[in-house]
Amino acid sequence: MIAVIVTTLPIYLTIVAGYVAFRFGYLQPVHVPALSQFTLKVCLPALILFAIALPHGEVGLNLPFLMAYAGGSLLTLVGGYALLRMKLGLERQQSWVLALGMATSNSGFLGFPIASLVFGEQGAVVFAMTMVVENVLIIPLATILALLAGGAEKGLGALVRGTMKPMLKNPLLIAVVVALAVRFTGLPLGQPGERAISALAMAAAPVALFVIGGTVAGMSVSGHWPRAISVAGVKLLLHPALVAAALLLIPGVPVALVPVGILFAALPMVTIFPILAAPFALREVASTALIVTTLASVVTVTLVLANLT
Repeated sequence: MIAVIVTTLPIYLTIVAGYVAFRFGYLQPVHVPALSQFTLKVCLPALILFAIALPHGEVGLNLPFLMAYAGGSLLTLVGGYALLRMKLGLERQQSWVLALGMATSNSGFLGFPIASLVFGEQGAVVFAMTMVVENVLIIPLATILALLAGGAEKGLGALVRGTMKPMLKNPLLIAVVVALAVRFTGLPLGQPGERAISALAMAAAPVALFVIGGTVAGMSVSGHWPRAISVAGVKLLLHPALVAAALLLIPGVPVALVPVGILFAALPMVTIFPILAAPFALREVASTALIVTTLASVVTVTLVLANLT
């Protein structure tokens, strides 16, 4: 346990540093979006190229792992929706939106930094696969279901097209496609290109962690505690449990990737959860849930790692 705490402590200290820097005016809040965009559009795509395209790893995208992680996340989405409907009596649209937070993880900003420290190169590979599951399946599906539950005027086909269209511009998914093309064609990037990609990939972790601190510093904790705590509980407990079961039960999942997948599922929800919830008048609830989950994860993620390593 002490070894795990020593390993993860620098990660959370970097988040605290970001929080302090923005909360007390050393850096201005207007800088957070720029840092976020740099991480999302430059560093994380470079990280995906580093994980998949460069000839240093033996494990690429693994279909059984993708199926298992997607299955566990889908079960979390549906289970979270049912819990919110039956236990809290929320309407269908709110339940789908909040369930989205339960079934997605902060893979890029928090998952990769932790996984790379604990599991090495396999952390970057799993990061790329969780990005595919969340951006291609979970987020679009939950958004469509929420819109349908709210009585959207557009037909199902129009909703699907409108929701999936942003995927074509998603830099992370574009990076996955490019990385796979490079990997399977054997296209050489050259030593200068590989070094540039590696340098940008290594910048992803510290900048992403700093951004989390800055993001939390700009949020306020609202009074929506029952919903926020329910979302946090399902995210930190049920999601990793269901993903773990799927990873262990579906054949073909590389044994070395199982603990990494469980770690990613045990993380707080995706940082943009409040942004995704804003069109449904749930930004404050989502912000509260994000803060609660991020704080609680200091304990839960440490316990998960202690049992996985």
